[in-house]
Amino acid sequence: MASALVDQLIAKNSRDDATQAILVKGLRILAAVLNSRGKHKRARVTIGLLHKHRNKLSKSTGEYDLASAAGDYHLAGFIHANAGKNGAAKRAFAKCEKLQPGHLAAALDKAEQIGKTKQLEKLYPLAGPVISRNGAFILEIEGRPAADARRIGQILGGEIQQDIESQISAIMAGEQAANARLQAAVDSLVPTHDYHTYSTN
Repeated sequence: MASALVDQLIAKNSRDDATQAILVKGLRILAAVLNSRGKHKRARVTIGLLHKHRNKLSKSTGEYDLASAAGDYHLAGFIHANAGKNGAAKRAFAKCEKLQPGHLAAALDKAEQIGKTKQLEKLYPLAGPVISRNGAFILEIEGRPAADARRIGQILGGEIQQDIESQISAIMAGEQAANARLQAAVDSLVPTHDYHTYSTN
């Protein structure tokens, strides 16, 4: 379905911004589907078209969505790595990080896909405590895509893995807040003085 839509839209000689935006979304979906089905050669061609048509849309509208572009390069890194093109994968992951610094999810995938852990090691300390969200345990640099905490622990190993597993156990036992960062923010809003006492004196 995505393939037919993309072919139909690309065949159009002229496209307005709305149609171009649909083409970009279609290419994004198609690239991910092709990658998941192991059709890596076609996926690489499709991700190239995605970059081209996203840039064309950005020039036309004057708006450049950094988060979406970073997500596209994150996907591109996956696709190139699965195709055995590690050089292209490294460049795509690096472009993702340049567009959206602190992209922990891309750093994790880069480490898993091509064995490069330097970026993950650099970003891990910025993530703060483990968070429990929708049944998953994640690490998250604020405002950036989250990454699976246990997978990070497995990649980095040693004391980091032990610390992550310890935090997960504490959350499951109710000894640590499911989101310690959010809890700290809420706690900071609680008045430290009893204003009722002041008002009655």
